[in-house]
Amino acid sequence: MALAIAAPPGRVDHHPAPAHALLGAILEASAAEFGWLAWLDRPDALVLWGVASSPIDSMDITEFPDPPTQPLVIDAAIAPGPWEHWCQVRGIQSCVIVPVRTGERTVGTMGLASSRVSALGASDVRQLALVASLAVHTRTYETRLAGQRRLFAEVSLTLENALALDRAVRHPPTYRQIARAVGDSIDATYCLIAIQDSKGALTLRAAAGQRAPRWMGVPVWPLRDLRACTRALRERHAVVLNFHRHDPASAGERRALFSPITRVGVIVPFFAGPRTQGVLIIGEERRSRRQPVSPERIAILELVASRIAHILRISRRLESERLAERRRQRQLAIERQQLAHEVHDGVGQTLSALLEQIRGAIAEGNAGPDALKVLEQATSDALNGARTLAFGFRHLERGVGPLEEARAFADTFLRGAQCRLSWTEERVEGRVANRTLREIGNVIKEAVTNIVRHAGADCARIRVEYPDGGIRVTIQDNGIGFRLQEARPTSDGRGLGLVGCAQRLARVGGMFDIRSAPNRGTLVILEAPRA
Repeated sequence: MALAIAAPPGRVDHHPAPAHALLGAILEASAAEFGWLAWLDRPDALVLWGVASSPIDSMDITEFPDPPTQPLVIDAAIAPGPWEHWCQVRGIQSCVIVPVRTGERTVGTMGLASSRVSALGASDVRQLALVASLAVHTRTYETRLAGQRRLFAEVSLTLENALALDRAVRHPPTYRQIARAVGDSIDATYCLIAIQDSKGALTLRAAAGQRAPRWMGVPVWPLRDLRACTRALRERHAVVLNFHRHDPASAGERRALFSPITRVGVIVPFFAGPRTQGVLIIGEERRSRRQPVSPERIAILELVASRIAHILRISRRLESERLAERRRQRQLAIERQQLAHEVHDGVGQTLSALLEQIRGAIAEGNAGPDALKVLEQATSDALNGARTLAFGFRHLERGVGPLEEARAFADTFLRGAQCRLSWTEERVEGRVANRTLREIGNVIKEAVTNIVRHAGADCARIRVEYPDGGIRVTIQDNGIGFRLQEARPTSDGRGLGLVGCAQRLARVGGMFDIRSAPNRGTLVILEAPRA
């Protein structure tokens, strides 16, 4: 076994604290000059020295023989075996070695050594054997802790990068994009997304992962043939399928949803509304690299499925609003066409008839020329104005203003995060430059995104005012707040949004200010000239 040497006291040790404490405790209670804990499946070992100086050279501790089958005591012996030879060439006169076991399996060695004859004996063996059993439990704890860290990193990657809410609001993803994002972030062979339709069937919408299966048949299956999926949707909890043993209850899923060599499958339900529910299907084909299906991992997969449902709800709401806006635009265009037609045919025809009468009177000399010319000019101007108005109605293209778009964004995004929005806007006759409105609208969106992602607020207030030739917007939330010095840009990109907001308003001669404190909420103030 290769060894990473830990030298005498004072040098830095990078091994986990529990193992270090165990070995240090047994070393202090013995007459040994150094002790070690080495694992068969790790390339390094923990070596601690109990005295500041020793005739044994720490540089000679380079590797260990294979673990003995039973505890071993060496006392100034000639080298009949590998451990005796190992001690002899290093000047070790007294040594105790015990195997570290998990059940019947040997996983490492633990030992104490001294340069003095008869320094160590049977009592040291008993204490070392007890500490070796504790070391196994310590290693189990360390392994579980490392697994939890991996799970935390996995879910953080999935939720913050793959399934980020602000990104979904800006660009609602398709089922394929969601599946690809999940497949890239979780450690599994493949994942599928299937949706239950109104006829009680499950329809495959997307597949992704390291080795996504390709179905040659029709990807639609009746739910009555999929018992595990039906159970997951009914109980609203994940169902785990182990395919290494035959289970008639999961035969339908094995045939329809999983590849023939899948070893473990997980079916996680999600609910995006009363009319949309489906399942996230995780399949693992690998024997050696598959993640244990622990309660913590199931909880993480259920969290990922709930985020998928949340994104689908947001996407549907945005799509519904886009459809409603298109309907409003079409209805508005129809009404304008009707109004233009009425202006042209009603007002225009009346004025045209009046104009002809005036011209006839002028031609017949029935009225004074000067008076009739005045009437002719007024009527002609009215007719031209009516025609111009009709032309303008036909060709006016109405678009959603930047503030209306920002308000719709804020309402949708905050409602999805269970945060109440209060929007107040003063009415004013003056006009605000389109460029100014665009920049202010973008800053409002950025502020709302920060409220959802960081504030943890349940109420947000946005007020738009028009004081003295300018426009002023205040955005206030009742969230957790923060220290302003912590909002400075960092190398990983955090804090750049606030810098971008200030730059946007500076481009139109405006000002950006933010006020906040821990547990006091946040106030954002935007000001800019109208022109």
